[in-house]
Amino acid sequence: MRLCGSHIDYDPGLAEDLDASSGPLCELISSLQKPPPRLYVRVNTLKISVESYLKLLRDKGLEFHVDEDIPEAIWHPVEGPLHWEFKGKRVVADKFAAESVLMGSDLYAPGIVDAEDFEAGDEVYIVAPNGIVVGGGVAVISWREARERGQGLVVRNTKPIYRAPRVRDLPGWEEGYIYGQSVTSMYVARALSPRPNWLIVDLTAAPGGKVSHVAQLAGRGSRIIAVDRPSKVEKLRENLHKLGMDWVKVVGADSRRLTKLYPSLESKADAVIVDPPCTNIGVVPKVYDRKRLREAVAASRYQWSFVEEAWRLLKRGGLLAYSTCTLTSLENEFIVERALELGFELHWEWGVKPSRGWSTGLGWRWAPHRSGTPGFFLALLVKP
Repeated sequence: MRLCGSHIDYDPGLAEDLDASSGPLCELISSLQKPPPRLYVRVNTLKISVESYLKLLRDKGLEFHVDEDIPEAIWHPVEGPLHWEFKGKRVVADKFAAESVLMGSDLYAPGIVDAEDFEAGDEVYIVAPNGIVVGGGVAVISWREARERGQGLVVRNTKPIYRAPRVRDLPGWEEGYIYGQSVTSMYVARALSPRPNWLIVDLTAAPGGKVSHVAQLAGRGSRIIAVDRPSKVEKLRENLHKLGMDWVKVVGADSRRLTKLYPSLESKADAVIVDPPCTNIGVVPKVYDRKRLREAVAASRYQWSFVEEAWRLLKRGGLLAYSTCTLTSLENEFIVERALELGFELHWEWGVKPSRGWSTGLGWRWAPHRSGTPGFFLALLVKP
């Protein structure tokens, strides 16, 4: 059912869970359809200092600010919603592309579902599959050429609903000076506070945000293993290479079987990161979303298998950072409760104390309507 007059369709069971864990429900649902008020990037201090990078931005006429909690996190205000007159030919983008366009991104050929016939130079407006207008702009090639090529830039977005600097257009992007990452995700590495001599395993490492942040903080003296499905590791390896983190070992495998593939790792890790596949309810903005409670139940079962493997990997005193970008209790607090039954203990000696979000007693939650951030959950657990 559609909730609170929105384009969000969650069944009653899922809506009840969200209302109890992160409500009030209608305020939450409204906030899921908007971006956070800040666009964040992480400065890669292995290559450039925060001060030097801020000067580089100022020289380009861009004024970023340093986050209150995380010194390598910098942000720029997100402007909007902006109001335009949309006209021209209609272009339909898929959900992922539409949500990017909503934030000011250009539209590329793989993201186009359908379109009225247009030529290069024509004015167009872009809609999501459910008809919501997400932006407008000018076609740089014809619709016929876009279909033939199947790749490349098609529409330059000149009428975004929300406006912020494009991360890929910022100075130093290609050189690996920065990494686009939400501030909530950056709490993982800062909470762990990794040390240079640690062995750290990320069981769900792609595309590389958390593991590269850990590498940045721990330095070259650390031993870091980044694991994910074989289909994901090429991009992960590329990202780490660009950031100058070639000492991180990348493994393409089912990470839930890592100790069977590499028995020497059992009971050796100082820290394990688990940010498993989830229902993604905290990812914003959403042009629409449709989910059912059974999806959260299935995700929870899958997520638990990573926690069990983390237990096998960790030595006594080792830390598990468990996080998700979703808001259901089934995928968050319920997993932590099971981890406590397995033998883990909650660990509250975090390297950073968040000034946003709230403690649930089993971890820390962030939600867009209450924290001004994407929805996120993080718990630190120790193997005694």
